Amino acid sequence: MEIFITIIMIGLAYLSGSLPIGYIVARVSGVDVLQSGSGKTGATNVLRSAGLMPAALTVLGDAFKGLIPTWIAVALATNGLMPFWGAALVGAATVVGHNYSIFLKFKGGVGAVTALASLGAFSLQAGFVAVFVAIAIIAITRYASMGSFISSLTGLFMLIILGLGNITPTAYVLYSALVVLLVGYALRPNFARIIAGTERKIGVKENNVTTMNAGN
Repeated sequence: MEIFITIIMIGLAYLSGSLPIGYIVARVSGVDVLQSGSGKTGATNVLRSAGLMPAALTVLGDAFKGLIPTWIAVALATNGLMPFWGAALVGAATVVGHNYSIFLKFKGGVGAVTALASLGAFSLQAGFVAVFVAIAIIAITRYASMGSFISSLTGLFMLIILGLGNITPTAYVLYSALVVLLVGYALRPNFARIIAGTERKIGVKENNVTTMNAGN
């Protein structure tokens, strides 16, 4: 029964993560983010392509689609209805869904916001620290990509520490290890642009914007 529940929850978590919030919000604003800027559906591309309010709504939606299924999985695991490693996989499935949405032909974003929200379901302490680090890095460098990746590493470090201290199940480390891989893989083009000195900073408006009535 535990394995059955785990499989069902992983599937539901993937579908939740697949909800293309950024794409929908930008579309309502008349912008096709898949054809604009980086082509990703996350808040950074929505901000550059569609503006501040759509980006804020994207952050909120991307957070909840990670938080809710992961919180449910943690509750199930805590009550012995599924293994803790299963809850870890549920959290990771929300990020996989965001990055490879079944509703967008497996396109998506980087998954940082969804990952941070899911992290908070495993540990509020780890979530708050990772969010603080993300904000600090972005404020200092103005690179959203740097904030995203370093916050994923922070989440991994925090869950290792909390696991070793018997504050959270050590199985949750599996979640953050997978997130580091998922976020890092999605950010490969950004890392290349940082090395080349061409990565765009937060606050720079996107010029390559495709509107919904512009031949799409």
